[in-house]
Amino acid sequence: MNTSIDLNCFFDGTLGHDLKSSKEYKKNLDKCQIASEKLILEIKEKSNEVINSFGYDYQAKIKLQKDKIVEKKNKLVIGLGGSSAATKAISTYLETGIYFFDNYDPRYISQFFKEYNLKDFTIYIVSKSGNTFETIAMLNLTYQHLLTISNAEKIKKNIIVITEDSDNLLNNFATKNGFNIIAHNKKIGGRYSVFSETCMVLFDFDAHEVSGSAESVIVKLTEKNLEDQSNPTVNAAVILTLQKSSNIRFNINLLYDYSLKNYSYWFHQLFAESLGKSRDAITPMTSICPKDHHSMMQLFIGGPKDKLFNIYPPSENIFFENFSPLSLGNIEKQSPKNLLKSQYLGLVQTFKNQKIPHRIIKCSSDPAYKISNIIELFAYNILETIILGYAQNINPYDQPAVEQIKLNTFSS
Repeated sequence: MNTSIDLNCFFDGTLGHDLKSSKEYKKNLDKCQIASEKLILEIKEKSNEVINSFGYDYQAKIKLQKDKIVEKKNKLVIGLGGSSAATKAISTYLETGIYFFDNYDPRYISQFFKEYNLKDFTIYIVSKSGNTFETIAMLNLTYQHLLTISNAEKIKKNIIVITEDSDNLLNNFATKNGFNIIAHNKKIGGRYSVFSETCMVLFDFDAHEVSGSAESVIVKLTEKNLEDQSNPTVNAAVILTLQKSSNIRFNINLLYDYSLKNYSYWFHQLFAESLGKSRDAITPMTSICPKDHHSMMQLFIGGPKDKLFNIYPPSENIFFENFSPLSLGNIEKQSPKNLLKSQYLGLVQTFKNQKIPHRIIKCSSDPAYKISNIIELFAYNILETIILGYAQNINPYDQPAVEQIKLNTFSS
């Protein structure tokens, strides 16, 4: 695992105490170890399909599906939540230029149709249930538009539907109209589907690289090294202790790497839908830095101490060598890269001085590990979230409140 996690502020006295000497932390560590053992057993028995999707066999199967698809110049994904969030996160981080209808916004869709020629697109319609009404509505508008610029025979070659093989609206419509259909794994929910057909079929990844990167995170779990700050069991225990003993109510990603923005939004759904089932549940948030130094940071530092911050350092890549000598002050004494790094380091030091709970999550700076970085982040957060659910006797795989909204939408 190339990604590293720094928990030093919880164990070196930075916060005024050392969690290692905390009885509450030890109690929560025991809970998280039991939860991890449950997850490790599922991994050994191959009974958890979410984790099974990390493996080479699963990824190789997806690669075969991918190789059969003849894509147009551009790709458009139509889907909400877990049906598109991970795909968008990868596309943003790797700059692949995929387009998305991931929110039902008729104004945006209408404008998109005016600006782009859909004949140049391979269109992916994604819904696990096949009945997500916003996705169905956007499919309706898109197909209606396609019929004005092409014919049904040509259109069907450019549409790929990813849904469960069941009696649902999307599957039935796709079958009737001769669309290409890829079966959505019934055992993997949307927010956990990053390693499944839902997401991976859109990228031309090497199966060994994906599985190797994801399984390197599993190794961190199965090694059971409680001194390793990148161990998801240890991190889950820290979060649980902060939640139960320090009234932490917000889990905030502070991003100094803007390309991780949509990864963080994916994390919102994973964390909120999986764990948001108790009165003391933690709310995930995203803060983009250094922009938010000038808006949210006053609250973060001077407001209630009810927040855990996950700090993602700036990229080590050099996009600009230097600033020009234009007599514009102190910035010209630094490089563009070091200016952002200085802001990041200044924030970390301020957090230490103010005893603000934080961890630093650092990806590899080697461009050769770019794909591995995002894969590891997905895998890590999935394991940590499942452990937190198991440790609190919460089912991390369902979303009963969301289902209630769906029922009420069509009963009103």
